[in-house]
Amino acid sequence: MTVKGKRALVTAGSSGLGAAVAASLQASGAEVFITGTGPHTSEVARGLGAAGWAIADFTTPGAATDAVQSALETLGGVDILVSNTGGSRAARATDLTPADWDCAYRLILESAIALTNSVLPGMLAGGWGRLIYMTSVGVVRPLPRLHTSNVMRAGVAALAKSLAGEVAPHGITTHVIAPAHVDTNRRRALVAAASAASGTSVEETERRQLATELPVGRWGRPEEIGELVAYLCSERAGYQTGSTHVVDGGMTSI
Repeated sequence: MTVKGKRALVTAGSSGLGAAVAASLQASGAEVFITGTGPHTSEVARGLGAAGWAIADFTTPGAATDAVQSALETLGGVDILVSNTGGSRAARATDLTPADWDCAYRLILESAIALTNSVLPGMLAGGWGRLIYMTSVGVVRPLPRLHTSNVMRAGVAALAKSLAGEVAPHGITTHVIAPAHVDTNRRRALVAAASAASGTSVEETERRQLATELPVGRWGRPEEIGELVAYLCSERAGYQTGSTHVVDGGMTSI
């Protein structure tokens, strides 16, 4: 199971799930280019042995297209796109502003469209590609207080499924990754927000989640997501496309 010789762009690859995905692809033989929003992006890229990196804030118009251009200049092409972003604001629906919705659209859905439009011509010309879209379990079961994420990530999932049949004859597959309760800074931030909203401690909120929402009884590990993505990008997964892969410790089965 390798992606040796393939060229991968992993957005938001400087932390969390993106960093785990980038590390798995690198370990599997791909040349990797990552983006991030902070100055630590360069350090992560060096530690990973990435071919290159760029600072990209996808709430800024044109940032996604610019990120692809930087990756193309460094790698000479992009065979694998992992479209990944940070999360949008968690709040009650009545507390969300038009600006919150607009920011979430640009961050999550608009960036996925722009990234896809920028890499797809090269994949079509080369007769091979992998389009991987990182979303959340909210695409199959909407999550409380994550309205903007639920809506925008559902749009990303629809993009992946809409493309699947059209690009498959050209050797390109599409996949949606829908994780929940993976142990990242995002998970911890959401727990803190839920605790504040309910007036309970973080420890109590975590105990409740582990006891009532996770049959496996533990948090997911970022590397488990990374290894799944590496497999889906390999030739061994060439017959799989248009799928949503729920990685949630059994959350949506109860």
